[in-house]
Amino acid sequence: MGLKIAILVKQVPDHEAVVQLDNNGGLDIENRYVCSFFDEIAIEQGIAIKKIIPDAELMALSVGGKRAVEALRRSVAMGIDTVERLGDDAAASADSLFVAAVLAARLRQLGPDIVLCGKQAGDDELGAVGPMVAEFLGIPHVSAITSLEIDLDNRSALMQRKQEGVNALLCSNLPVLATTEKGLIEPHVPVVTRVMKAMKAKIPNTPVAELELAGRSADGRKITADGREITADGRIRRLDYSYPPVRPEVEIVDNAEALTSILIERGTLG
Repeated sequence: MGLKIAILVKQVPDHEAVVQLDNNGGLDIENRYVCSFFDEIAIEQGIAIKKIIPDAELMALSVGGKRAVEALRRSVAMGIDTVERLGDDAAASADSLFVAAVLAARLRQLGPDIVLCGKQAGDDELGAVGPMVAEFLGIPHVSAITSLEIDLDNRSALMQRKQEGVNALLCSNLPVLATTEKGLIEPHVPVVTRVMKAMKAKIPNTPVAELELAGRSADGRKITADGREITADGRIRRLDYSYPPVRPEVEIVDNAEALTSILIERGTLG
């Protein structure tokens, strides 16, 4: 029996991109985007599994518009052969719950044995989509794994994660969703030929309206999960952004005697 591995990826701003506040309390981000680092770890882990299980099928999915295409091209460049974009630019304003519902709807159709994604995205750092996808699918979820072994004969996965200063060893039947942590595997930099191939690759798109979202209303815009309404506009709205407080000035002293004198002068020491 074969093995299907689905990898969820997201396009995020480059950490070196300039981010400023606009006049409306939103973000003005320099147009420099990359695949989220933790998602690249998930991609690399999928490739590593395929080296051990050659007939394993690898696919990468991303929700969003044109920016999502670049994350999928990165997946192709790294070695993923099948990629797919879900939805369009409207998903950029959707919250994690809607994104998770869309991903889960497509995964239900694909039927993967293992779903991998980064433990958190490199922009909002929420770490919410992976666990919610698992909840929608009704499958086990293990977060921030640092090792992964597949037992095809028993259709199970053996995983480790750091927990309160110790390594927890966990076993799950397939299918399972796992989010990847730094230290699991080191993502490689794709060679130029793979990058060129990725630039020419056609990225198929599946509109949200074509997905069987649970409890979707007749207008195709609303779904319900556990009695909750989910809309593409999002249940969580970002109201405003602000700069962090300015750090106070720091005075550096080069010896203990000088430090003691200053503390006495300021009344810290008697």
